[in-house]
Amino acid sequence: MSAASREVWMPGGVRTEIHLDSDQTAGAFCLLVDHPPAGWSLPPHRHRDEAETIHVVEGEFEMEVDGQRSLLAAGQTIHVPRGVIHAGGNIGRQPGRRVVLFTPGGMERFFLEAGASTPDARVDLGAALASATRHGWEFIANGAVDELGQPPA
Repeated sequence: MSAASREVWMPGGVRTEIHLDSDQTAGAFCLLVDHPPAGWSLPPHRHRDEAETIHVVEGEFEMEVDGQRSLLAAGQTIHVPRGVIHAGGNIGRQPGRRVVLFTPGGMERFFLEAGASTPDARVDLGAALASATRHGWEFIANGAVDELGQPPA
């Protein structure tokens, strides 16, 4: 039996529930449920150490994985291998809900570190970006990153 989920609010107003963390899965994975609002999007990025699998429960999403665009609706799933550039967003008119699995586990630490504890709390975008970088996120600008994973100046 697992403990109650923890909840944080990420930039863009995305409520994120952490249902299983790496401690609960012996490092194998972490399991999240997020609720991206209509119009939310995440720019191209990759995860240095984790693969990401996204299952849409509610809403309409567009994902681009390694240059291939996909439209996803409720009941559809997409897998992003470790290190592959991807981006996506909620293209629907309603909030969405997705089950997100990161393998191996550990990515929940980014969400707990960068997220706000209440929907009214302000998320420091600079601190969130620094946390993302510490946790292996590399944001892509014009298809290029430098050796540290940072967009070129």
